[in-house]
Amino acid sequence: MPVHFWKNPRVAWKGFHNLWIAQIVEYLNEVLPPGFQARPTELVVGIEPDVLLTQREEHPESAVPLRPQPALMEATLTAVIPPPTDPPLAGVYSDYDVSRLVAAMEVLSPSNKQGQAETQNFVGKAHLLLKEGVHLMVVDVLSDPARPIRKPLLEHLGIEASVAEDRLWISSYATEFKEDPQPHIIIHEWARDLAVGDSLPTLPLFLHYDDLWVNVDLETTYQETLRAGRYRLA
Repeated sequence: MPVHFWKNPRVAWKGFHNLWIAQIVEYLNEVLPPGFQARPTELVVGIEPDVLLTQREEHPESAVPLRPQPALMEATLTAVIPPPTDPPLAGVYSDYDVSRLVAAMEVLSPSNKQGQAETQNFVGKAHLLLKEGVHLMVVDVLSDPARPIRKPLLEHLGIEASVAEDRLWISSYATEFKEDPQPHIIIHEWARDLAVGDSLPTLPLFLHYDDLWVNVDLETTYQETLRAGRYRLA
């Protein structure tokens, strides 16, 4: 069953959004290696990602044998940004150690795409997460409002790229710290565009760049959410 047309107003989408996040969290906790945990929305230094991946131990992979890593496809784009000039924002909004925030997922809602201000707010949040070294996956299956966010996000990262304005998209971003010739962060993007009627792709969600990631089967979690919520959409 392909991606549906989710129409504004967002009553049906809001319930589906929350249930889909729960399905994604359950899926991730089945495939994550020991020492990592997926959680639904929590406030972390004023940012509220939909899905959080935390690391309970410093280097769990050194103590517990890991399953073989899935094959990694080639990145679609790469950006270079400076590292944060300040420490993480003051204030703790959960019991959770912010330094162990490894990765986050964002499933876009109509409110993220309602207007230019809302789009820029989301882009700013995504950029802050990436500057803090958090790996990020952004999922947009909403064709209404028709306001793509990938292009302004890439522009915010300093990337000029041809982006289809009429396509939905899913992107996974991995951050890589470099010291030479001066400290900087390289952001690698794995992106897939799609339209209503397409199946959702499987993309990597990174835990450590270049050596530890899990593949997220978005199609399976999407279909499980439709089934669990008894959604009947055209």
